[in-house]
Amino acid sequence: MNARFQRVGDVQAAALGESLLMMSVEKGQYFSLNGVGARVWELLERPTTERAVVESLVEEYEVTGEDCGRQVAKFLAALREHGLLRDVA
Repeated sequence: MNARFQRVGDVQAAALGESLLMMSVEKGQYFSLNGVGARVWELLERPTTERAVVESLVEEYEVTGEDCGRQVAKFLAALREHGLLRDVA
C-alpha cells in the first residue's frame, strides 16, 4: 500500500456528466469511468499511494476504510492490467 504510482500520460480524457471517457492513444483503447472511478483517476494525476487514495475517498464518500480498500485495490489492479498506471520512485 506504500508503493507510489500515477496514471500514464498518454490517456486523453473528457468528462461526460458524472462519467469520464478516456482513450489510450498508445493502445487505441477506450475506457469509461463512473463518478468514483473518475475521482480516483483525478487523484492519480500526481504520484500517490494506494493508502492515500483510500484515505481521500473515505473522507469524501460514505464508505468504510475496509470496503473502500478492497474496491480501490481491485480498481487499481484493473488500471494496471490495462497499462494505465505506472510505478514511480
